[in-house]
Amino acid sequence: MTSAGRSLRIAVAQYEPRVGELQRNREAAVAWAETAANGGAQLCVLPELASSGYVFNGEEEAGRLSEDADTGETVAAVIDVCRRRSLYVVAGLDEAAADCRHNSAVVLGPEGRLATYRKLHLFYDEQSWFRPGSELVVVDLPVARVGVAICYDLWFPEVARGLALRGAEVIAVPTNWVSSFRRRLHDEHGYCQGDIMAMAAAAANGTPVACADRVGVEREVTFLGASIIVGADGWPMAGPASPDREEILFADVDLGAVERARWRTPRNHLLRDRRPDVYASDPAHGARGPSSP
Repeated sequence: MTSAGRSLRIAVAQYEPRVGELQRNREAAVAWAETAANGGAQLCVLPELASSGYVFNGEEEAGRLSEDADTGETVAAVIDVCRRRSLYVVAGLDEAAADCRHNSAVVLGPEGRLATYRKLHLFYDEQSWFRPGSELVVVDLPVARVGVAICYDLWFPEVARGLALRGAEVIAVPTNWVSSFRRRLHDEHGYCQGDIMAMAAAAANGTPVACADRVGVEREVTFLGASIIVGADGWPMAGPASPDREEILFADVDLGAVERARWRTPRNHLLRDRRPDVYASDPAHGARGPSSP
């Protein structure tokens, strides 16, 4: 699929899923997907764990709120929107797998569920509820080649680079950026650190990045909002959104600009100029880095 002359209208929906309220969360996901379609979006990104909420109070609750990626009611409801509105959606899911759970993002369209990405890098208490995934996911949709990451994955540059090397033209990022463990939440322009990481990933790979964060306070955890859509040149096309209001952002991405952005000069290409022959782990710390504090 060539990107020449193609445009993609992306929406990111920033809203407040509520832990434990499965029906309400399902209705919200449907409503925001409909709003994206009403705005002409071809691709819509919803927040991380949009189906369940985020701050679980224990193993039983995390399990009770999980859904199968094929037969779950949230997936079925959003697929119905996709079929009626010719839309593609990337949505966060508390996924019930065969013998565990995953913090996942499902890629949905008129054809049904097209892929499931399982978060590679689990943040804090996510390590108590989920098992990490084991592979990167790029989906060849009719509208674009879409790579998927989730939240904390952005702090690992190998993820966005790996998706770009696999041909991703856009990286969709469901996220739940939290205030926990942060010295500073937003700068004077309304950007949170997640926005900076998204801009860095886009600039380093010449790949647009679309981050859908959530808002609100859940069991004393505050979420940062500031959803954003970043262009292939690393500069914002829409956002940052408010730190605390529900809203939707739209941006029209020129997919032809993806390859052009990777040529930083007539002699420098972001992917071609890589030197994997000299990239290696620090032998002083080993492949996994230093131990926990």
